[in-house]
Amino acid sequence: MHIKKIKRDYWVFGGSGSAILGFGLSLMVESGFIKHSDAPTWHWVGLGTLSLVLIMSGINFLFRSFESKLKLKLDNKVED
Repeated sequence: MHIKKIKRDYWVFGGSGSAILGFGLSLMVESGFIKHSDAPTWHWVGLGTLSLVLIMSGINFLFRSFESKLKLKLDNKVED
C-alpha cells in the first residue's frame, strides 16, 4: 500500500506541477503583453506577481514528484 501511495504522489504532483508551471509561464508572457498595451500598472503587476507565484508552486510540485521518484527507487533497492 505504501508503494501505491508513493506512485500516486509521483504522478499527481508531477502532472499538476507541470500544468501549474506551464500556466504560470503563459501568464508571465501575457502580463508582458499587457504591460505594453497601455493598461493600468496594477493589471500587469498583479498578473506578473500571480505568474511568479504559480511558477514557484509548479517547481515545488515537481520537486515533490522527484522526491517520490527517489523514494520509489530506494524502496526498489531495499527489496532487491
